[in-house]
Amino acid sequence: MTDNNRLSVPYNEPVAVECQDVRLTVKKKMILDGISFQIPTGSITGLLGPNGAGKSSLLRILAGLTLPDSGSAQIFGKPSGVDRLGVLSMLPDRANLPGWLTVEQWLGFAQGIYPDWDADKAEQLLLQLSVSTEVLISAMSRGEEARLQLLTCLSRKAPLIMLDEPFTGVDLISRERIASAVVSELADGARTFLIATHDIREMELLFDRLILMGEGKIQGIEDVDTLRRSGKSVESRYREVFA
Repeated sequence: MTDNNRLSVPYNEPVAVECQDVRLTVKKKMILDGISFQIPTGSITGLLGPNGAGKSSLLRILAGLTLPDSGSAQIFGKPSGVDRLGVLSMLPDRANLPGWLTVEQWLGFAQGIYPDWDADKAEQLLLQLSVSTEVLISAMSRGEEARLQLLTCLSRKAPLIMLDEPFTGVDLISRERIASAVVSELADGARTFLIATHDIREMELLFDRLILMGEGKIQGIEDVDTLRRSGKSVESRYREVFA
């Protein structure tokens, strides 16, 4: 098992996300227990672990939606919180879009509430993700709504993108389109991605780094190139830790 403090961001390389000894207890249950890691700017990091590992709780702390009991979380060198929401865009693990709106109405609404909304990017993603603008959100399938959630997330200019279980309950075609959209965003290295998932098939080849979480603790942190040079894949390392 990798020492969770050993793999840090190289000296002088900018840090996008940093956690130091983050702890969270809910109803006397330990959810996060001493979480520490760094994520370099411009990287794509997989936050991997089974259901109940604490991944969603950690993302909520990074997004400033939940306060930890102790420890610190920073986004681009400043404490996470509501004043950092402008530099991150998060896809939640549960749908939360207004079902009474059509997609076109929602996109018009989103353009009004997000100062960094990129209308040209939204138009591009409508085609790339095959999202119809005329359908009511409440009438969309799970896969269609997941694609709309991702479109909403990526249409902002925020430099940090956090995706929480983007493939849960999503059909094969939607999975492929979601993965393809993420690949397109990685081309210029301007964004940093943190993707929490227990389903690694579509994303395995994209990850630069892995943070393996189980039972609220870091079970390992890996550089993917180093892992592959040792003859292991992301999937084999995942099975090694969690099987």
